[in-house]
Amino acid sequence: MNASDRSVSTPSGFLAIDVGSSRVKLGWFPPPGECTTEIERTLFPIAAPQLPQPEKTLAVSHRGEADLHAEISEWIEQVGAIESRRFVASVHPGAMAAVQGIFAGDLRVLTHVDLPIEVRVDQPERVGIDRLLNAVAVNRLRPPQQPAIVVDLGTACTVDLIAPDGAFEGGAIFPGTTLAATALHSGTATLPQLTAESFASPPVVVGKSTQAAISAGLYWGIVGAVYELVARIRRECPEPPQLFLTGGEASRLVAHLTSDIQKPRHLPNLVLSGIATLAEELS
Repeated sequence: MNASDRSVSTPSGFLAIDVGSSRVKLGWFPPPGECTTEIERTLFPIAAPQLPQPEKTLAVSHRGEADLHAEISEWIEQVGAIESRRFVASVHPGAMAAVQGIFAGDLRVLTHVDLPIEVRVDQPERVGIDRLLNAVAVNRLRPPQQPAIVVDLGTACTVDLIAPDGAFEGGAIFPGTTLAATALHSGTATLPQLTAESFASPPVVVGKSTQAAISAGLYWGIVGAVYELVARIRRECPEPPQLFLTGGEASRLVAHLTSDIQKPRHLPNLVLSGIATLAEELS
C-alpha cells in the first residue's frame, strides 16, 4: 500500500498508528467537521474536542507481514481511510519494519525530536515514545500548573509523572500480567503458563490451585503496585496530581483503582490521541 494506491486529490483525515510491544493499534481521525453520527445532520456546528479521539480503531496482535497487511488493508478500506496521511510511532523495531512494508514507506515516522515536551531524565532519547505521547496528550487535558500521573497498563506497565509545566519527569516500569506470567513459566521448572484469558475477570485472592494462585498474585499484584506507586509519586508533587489511566489491561483493572486513590480518568486511546495531537501540529 503506497502513495500510488491513493487518489491524486488532497488526502483527507489521517491514520495514527501505534506499534506497541505486542500489538499494532490504528486510529482513524476523519477530517475536521466530518462525522458519521446522527448529530452531524443538524445545522449546529460541532466544537472540536479538547483532545482528538479516533472515530474508529483497530488492534492487531503482532504476526507475519502478510497477515498484518490483509487485516489492516481491509480495515482501512472499510473506514474510508485510503486517502489519508499516516503518522506512526513505535517501540517495537521488528513490528515497525512490517508496518513500513505494508505502507511501502508512505508514513510519517514520529521521533523524539517531534515532541513538544521537555524530557527530564538521564537519557531522553531512550524513553519509550509511547510514554512521551501519553504526556503530550495529557498536557491537552490537565489544568495549567497541575501535575499529572499517567498509568499505562499493557505488556509493560508504566506509572509516569508529568510536571506542572508539562515536562516528562520519568516514572516506574514493571511487567504486565501476561508478560509476568510468561516470566514465571520460563524461569521455573514446574509453574504453568497462564494466558491472557486467565486474567479476564478478577480472580479470588486465595487461590486453591497453582494456576489460581498465579492469577491472584499477578492480577492483584498489579493493582497493589499501581496503588503504591501512585501514592509515592503523589508525595513528590507540590499539589495533588490529576490521574489518568490507559493501556490494554486498563479496562479490567480500572474498577479496582478508584476506592482509595483519586478516581482516574480512563482514556483507552491515549497514545493514539498523542499521535493525533502531533499530526495536527505537523500538518
